[in-house]
Amino acid sequence: MITLDAPVWQTLSSAGNDADKWLRCLLAGEGDLHENIQILAEDISHQLSYYSATAYVLPHLAAFCHGLSPKDKVFLIAQMGAAIAAEADCPLSPGTEPFLEFEEGLAGLCRETQHLLTDPALPRLLGNDPDLGQQFALAALAILGNRKHALAMYFMSGSCWEEVAIACSCGWNDETYCFSDEPTHLKPAEIDTWDGNSLTDEAVWFHGLLALAEEEDISPILPYVYGDCVCPACGRQEPFWNFFDRFYEEY
Repeated sequence: MITLDAPVWQTLSSAGNDADKWLRCLLAGEGDLHENIQILAEDISHQLSYYSATAYVLPHLAAFCHGLSPKDKVFLIAQMGAAIAAEADCPLSPGTEPFLEFEEGLAGLCRETQHLLTDPALPRLLGNDPDLGQQFALAALAILGNRKHALAMYFMSGSCWEEVAIACSCGWNDETYCFSDEPTHLKPAEIDTWDGNSLTDEAVWFHGLLALAEEEDISPILPYVYGDCVCPACGRQEPFWNFFDRFYEEY
């Protein structure tokens, strides 16, 4: 963890270029806890962009999160999901200082998130606030699962999870593919019921967290994004995520 008086903080970027200011306020207990968390989260996740300050903020947040109540831990983790997922669009170079800071913070938040999954209060905390529950599930996906999948979900939130950009290796692509338009091109996966503990199958536990929040926006498309897609032009069948990744790599 890099201390807040280190010179590197003067070189780091965030949306307002003041992530260290809000981090200091948060750690010092100045002002409203949730408001400070929200402002800091927006500062390092604005427009789903990755900012260099994120890597240095995360270890401090992980340490701070450890001392919070379960309710406040859920709130903090939910707010930070987008900033963590954004790293998938701009991967850090292994072995560099930012990479090591990011990984240290991610490991700490991973432990806190895993502990929350087995906390008997979690169903109540998520069920009482479906919006917060949805954001916590997305953040858990970014922290415990595939960050590229999490970033894709945040991208799809712009269309209320109704449209997505996909492409086939044959050249066919559609930047506004609607999940309800051509169901014959989508081969949904069967998602088992989550046991509330195992993290082996991402689709299962992500769907399980959304169910705890009684979420109804993302859940209907999960069988499709974790299933297969058949190209309407050439008939090629691949995992849906391959079609998604290809669009953002080639277009």
